[in-house]
Amino acid sequence: MTDAFSLSSPGPVADQAALRRRIGWMCHLIRLAAAVYAVWILFQVVTHWTNPASVARGYGAWLKTDLSGMMPWQLMAGFAVHLGIWCFAAAACYSVWKLFSGYLAGRIFTLDATLWLRRIGLFGLAAEGLDLLTRPLTAIIVSAHLPEGFRTVAFFGNPMDLLIVLFLGGFIALAEIFRAAAEIAADHEQIV
Repeated sequence: MTDAFSLSSPGPVADQAALRRRIGWMCHLIRLAAAVYAVWILFQVVTHWTNPASVARGYGAWLKTDLSGMMPWQLMAGFAVHLGIWCFAAAACYSVWKLFSGYLAGRIFTLDATLWLRRIGLFGLAAEGLDLLTRPLTAIIVSAHLPEGFRTVAFFGNPMDLLIVLFLGGFIALAEIFRAAAEIAADHEQIV
């Protein structure tokens, strides 16, 4: 794994130390934010699905129907669906942690950094895609206790979904750009 700094300057160790001083605080902050986000979302999922009144109120407003009287299995099924989505979000957060840990270690424009950057995009897209695809399933689950004819299948998307997809697609594109740059730097190092 090639360190691009060693190719472009006479003092790679000094350059890396200076770079870490400039971005170190940011790397630590982003790693902390990724960990806090993963725990916070898990907390939100658990507290939401363990509160039947909150589930009935939230999904009832979305589906425009009264969902009171949900069965425990519905809450467990809804929780399981959202826990699956959280797993992909947590994997994206772990990838953020690993990427910025690599940056702190001086692995900035390296092949392993590009892999972590790509994983952020892929795991994030998987979480967002699963969220979009399971919205109809969640509607079926929370309305399953209703009489025939009142059960609901609903799908919706919003502009924020598209923004998230574009943002995460940008991570994948940047990973490919950085991978190509790291490969070019490795080729250049072999020539020199």
